[in-house]
Amino acid sequence: MAKSLSNKQAIKTGAIGRRHQRSRKEESEFGLAGKEFVLCSDCGSVYFDKAWHHRLEEEKDVHLKTDRKIKFELCPACKMKKEKLFEGELIVIIKDKDKKADVMNTIKNSNEQARERDPMDRILWTEDKGNEVRIFTSENQLAVRIGKKLESSFPGSKLKIKHTGEDIARVYIGVIRGPRDDLNEI
Repeated sequence: MAKSLSNKQAIKTGAIGRRHQRSRKEESEFGLAGKEFVLCSDCGSVYFDKAWHHRLEEEKDVHLKTDRKIKFELCPACKMKKEKLFEGELIVIIKDKDKKADVMNTIKNSNEQARERDPMDRILWTEDKGNEVRIFTSENQLAVRIGKKLESSFPGSKLKIKHTGEDIARVYIGVIRGPRDDLNEI
């Protein structure tokens, strides 16, 4: 029977390696908390207390009582949109034109839910090419989440998820008309 080792013992014996000690600046995603508010000039999101929040008027009175300078910059999601960068790509092939409105409504609702949770999670832009719709997202997991939602909402759909080494998730989903539709082009 194998003896259970504590983390310190496992590091000493070489069973596991030491964890890379990160600096405090590395640990915080957006660096040190500034003394000012950063307001996105495009979407209206506000950065304070080391995080992006929804509009300033919706935030707690405590933050509004403190005197801070306001700086206008684009938030990371708006910068991605402007520079045509993305982390997730969802490719939806719609075989039945009658289902297209339902598919697009499901995608829109998923985008609104993601944005409620985190103002940086969003659909950046879409490209509609008839029976194929390409959706580009600011987070790779958002593309995966929307693909899984479409798969559960439209029975018989085929979902394929591909993660590349560059942190981009490509999600392919075919929304089919009936059981005999062939989705080999996915």
